[in-house]
Amino acid sequence: MEGAVAELLVERREDDVVVLTLNRPRAKNTVSFAMWEQFGHALTAIENGTPPRAIILCGAENHFSNGGDVKTGPARGEGAVALAARLEMGQRIIARLRALPVPTIAAIEGGAFGVSWSLAMACDLIFASDAARFGAPFLGFGLVPDGGAAWFLTRILGRYRAAEIIFSGRTLDAAEAASLGLVSRLAPAGEVVAAALAFATNIGEGNRHAVELTKRLLQMSDDGDLATSHALELVYCHTCQAGDEVKAAREAFVARAAARAAAKAAG
Repeated sequence: MEGAVAELLVERREDDVVVLTLNRPRAKNTVSFAMWEQFGHALTAIENGTPPRAIILCGAENHFSNGGDVKTGPARGEGAVALAARLEMGQRIIARLRALPVPTIAAIEGGAFGVSWSLAMACDLIFASDAARFGAPFLGFGLVPDGGAAWFLTRILGRYRAAEIIFSGRTLDAAEAASLGLVSRLAPAGEVVAAALAFATNIGEGNRHAVELTKRLLQMSDDGDLATSHALELVYCHTCQAGDEVKAAREAFVARAAARAAAKAAG
């Protein structure tokens, strides 16, 4: 978007990992119309091109996001749900991010609150600082949970725990979030993005097609049944076996085994 403020920074690194950075640090990286619009353009480029190795989503200046910007109105236009226009944009982004056939990692420094926590939960993994905090304080603002927060939390935690978090509006620290299964890994403060990058560059040991198809299986498992998953596994397994990655991985395994055997014999 020529002339627009870069409220979302997009970096496609040499290792082919894409880093998306929420970039409104003076406003605690709260989401705006412009941020969602720029997010949409970034996702379109990813969707229409060769899938990257992985995507890492983070916030500028060691803070993920405080959620929706309560200082600016969420309305746009005169449609039937005009007062929720910004949320509807965010819902589309969250659904598209979740559907990408690419491993996605939310790297949480500082805190993730409101709709930004929903955005993080749309990712495949959440890496968080050991000082990070999480919250869904919607009711305190007279609002209902949005961005899929109630859906994500209920699926992850079950109804009773999700209801306690949402109705209390309380903040969870990193240790509790990890104990509840809301965080994949903890890292020291200031090192979360580095930890996510290290993980991302090693996913599948370079077997990109297998990684993409595995992400598709994981995505389908949320909504499908075992029979459907088995059917897709057969198709994807056949696809992998027909490619070069399986052959190369098998040859590398045999070479490593031979090297270990030779070292053992020599020792």
